[in-house]
Amino acid sequence: MTGSSADVEALLVDVNDLSNPTPGMLPAIFRDIVGRLDAAGLAYAVVGRIALALHEQARFVGEIEIVADLGAGGRERGAELEQATRARFSAHMDPSLCAKPILLTLRPYMCQLEAGLLAEATTRQWFGVQARLASAEHLLWLWCHTEGPDHAMNASALIMGGTVDLYYVRNLLRATNDVEESGQRRLRLAIGDAVLSATSSFSRFMAERRIRLDPNRVPIWRLRQSETANGDDG
Repeated sequence: MTGSSADVEALLVDVNDLSNPTPGMLPAIFRDIVGRLDAAGLAYAVVGRIALALHEQARFVGEIEIVADLGAGGRERGAELEQATRARFSAHMDPSLCAKPILLTLRPYMCQLEAGLLAEATTRQWFGVQARLASAEHLLWLWCHTEGPDHAMNASALIMGGTVDLYYVRNLLRATNDVEESGQRRLRLAIGDAVLSATSSFSRFMAERRIRLDPNRVPIWRLRQSETANGDDG
């Protein structure tokens, strides 16, 4: 399953306040920060739920997350780019001006392995600009390698999408695991959650299908059995 930025854009609505323009400003903010990265000639990959929409069903997004090769003084350089975008869209990104601001995270890669994964990013037309979106393997590695409130849920959803190479991700985690092998444990849990979700979805589908079926309907194989039996009797 693959999606598009249009699927994400359709969900950018504050259901509690339909007049709130902030959620709908995410594409413009996205275009701004991506344009700054391109102008600086920096390699990057968009991660988070924005990139998840390329590989699985789109979900509401309130944060733009980007990993980049920012070179020497990476965090300071990233902070400068972030600040320039925040200044332009302060009405929708400043917590003192907006109740639910759009969040922006731009960080340098955390290890050489992630630096290599930047090269595997896919270039797509996203919110009206050419952008580099993280591969499914980069996303799953990231969500299993690090802890976060939505990481387990996002990892499970990505696996259910069926586009990720689990063996490749397992090898990536082996190369970057801590002593407790936390990353591989999170991967196993995410696979288990995905299997349970898929089983539950199938069970619900079959239950709904049974409800829709006519209770008086006779399966065709039984009709044929009856016809054969009647023929033998004749």
